[in-house]
Amino acid sequence: MTTRDVGGILHIGGTILQTARSPEFKTEQGMKAAIKHLNRNKINALVVIGGDGSLHGAKDLFDRGIKVIGIPSTIDNDIAYTSMAIGVDTCLNTVVESIDKIKDTASSHDRLFIIEVMGRNSGYIALHGGLAAGADIVLVPENKICFESIVKLIKKRKSKGKTNTIIVNAEGAEKADVIKQHLEKKIDYEIRVTVLGHVQRGGSPTAFDRILSTRFGCIAVEGLLNGENGVMTSLSGNKYHFEPLEKVLTHPKKIDITILKNIEILAL
Repeated sequence: MTTRDVGGILHIGGTILQTARSPEFKTEQGMKAAIKHLNRNKINALVVIGGDGSLHGAKDLFDRGIKVIGIPSTIDNDIAYTSMAIGVDTCLNTVVESIDKIKDTASSHDRLFIIEVMGRNSGYIALHGGLAAGADIVLVPENKICFESIVKLIKKRKSKGKTNTIIVNAEGAEKADVIKQHLEKKIDYEIRVTVLGHVQRGGSPTAFDRILSTRFGCIAVEGLLNGENGVMTSLSGNKYHFEPLEKVLTHPKKIDITILKNIEILAL
């Protein structure tokens, strides 16, 4: 590939490389094959863009003598030591837009909607998407579900004249259909389920994501030219810097579940 091959792609979602998970890369034989391909093509440094799995692969290559810099790109935003990863802002904007549209139906027909978003191990999308869209209840894997408390909150809202409810559920917290089964036995509401699915992973990137990915790419290349190796690009506040891959991968990132209390207060 040359600079011509990657021109005019800033507005495109997904990956033009057509990359996907490779089970073989998790084996020693697969790792040796990757290094062989790098050497054969005279590639002396690699920029690895991805989430936890990709960055672990980058660390494995670094441990075997390959020059590597990682770039965090995961809509779950679950990579430590960076405030944002590529794709997060675009995903959140898609989630918020979807919730806004569903709220129109919920308010028109006095319904309760359970909107399931991605987040098998991290509730970041649900938490921040729910906050931005004015959801009434947010369920995340990091916080145990209490159906009794949910029912109590819904009934309290209804007693105040609020005739619809939006629940945003991270897929790792509980399946939306299971939540529906629990609630429909205890509340007098028409309940509908919407699973956003892979719509969250596509679409034209937001301005923030375009800037973030461009800056990350620039500092990764500059870093390699200046001798950086075995590190990941990071954003803290408005400053871009590097963090060691080993440090990043041994400290799981946690969401701020105190935001759940803010959402509960605003719901009433």
